[in-house]
Amino acid sequence: MREAVAITGAGAVTSRDVSTAALPEAVRARATRTERVTQLVLLAGGRALAAAGLEASDGAPRPRLGVVLGTAFGCFLTNAAYQRRLGEGGPAAASPRLFAATVSNAAAGELAIAYRLGGPSVTLTAGAASGLGAVGHAADLVRTGRADALVAGGADALDDDLRRWLAAGGLDPGRAPSEGAAVLVLERADRAHARGRPVLGSVEGVAAGFEPDPAGARAGDGLAAAVATALEEAGRAPSEIRVLVSAAPPALAGLEARALGGVEPQTIVRPKDALGETFGAAGALGLLAALAEAPPGAALLVLDVCASGHVAALVARAGDVA
Repeated sequence: MREAVAITGAGAVTSRDVSTAALPEAVRARATRTERVTQLVLLAGGRALAAAGLEASDGAPRPRLGVVLGTAFGCFLTNAAYQRRLGEGGPAAASPRLFAATVSNAAAGELAIAYRLGGPSVTLTAGAASGLGAVGHAADLVRTGRADALVAGGADALDDDLRRWLAAGGLDPGRAPSEGAAVLVLERADRAHARGRPVLGSVEGVAAGFEPDPAGARAGDGLAAAVATALEEAGRAPSEIRVLVSAAPPALAGLEARALGGVEPQTIVRPKDALGETFGAAGALGLLAALAEAPPGAALLVLDVCASGHVAALVARAGDVA
């Protein structure tokens, strides 16, 4: 059983809610210059840090605060725009500003620069399961003392270039693709209590995996292993789960059902039915949806299943860990 890690802030943004008005002036100016996925991360990250009481800074680096971001496509939109300019105008049309954002860790770096987060800065990619993977990695970094607090979650942006790529590659997410960012602030519970911050919930166990044959005879084995590992890390029995976040594409619903032996939740939440497939943001959005539905103390199981075969499971508890 691993030590639970407290959630003390959260921020989310989708294409329905993109406003930079509440950002600090310097961050707002940075957001207007950046590409789309970084804008989403700055918005969500700023909201999460403010909610956790960690937004303000005197301008000095904060070496014990950091960021772990998960993304399925990262800089895809920027790369497409950069290549299009090169194709149309040759080398003279290359944009230094765009080039700086053609790496998948650009969004995490921009968030760290904007809020002076001098601790770990990590970007993970594992399809739509990237966001839950990032939360799990961040929880481990906090447990092992690598950081006092981390902004953790996921983000992906969407445009016609990505829609065409998804269609051409046959990667059907099963729901309308969408964009968004959702992040949490994770820290040790004792530190949160010492700062007088309310605790929204706690991350108890996270595991990721892969389904090598999602439609085959062994479909569900990868997710079942991830669920079992997350429950073991949390010290939870399947029967303790009260709220489940279901996230499999409709075509893979059977895979999810076969992986949930012994889990009989009282409430099932399906945020992707309302928001669409938000890829890297989906896991953290699912956790926030579950926390909103769960009574204090309830155990939650958040799943994510990607059409690519990437899967992840997260066990959390609603309310304070004290």
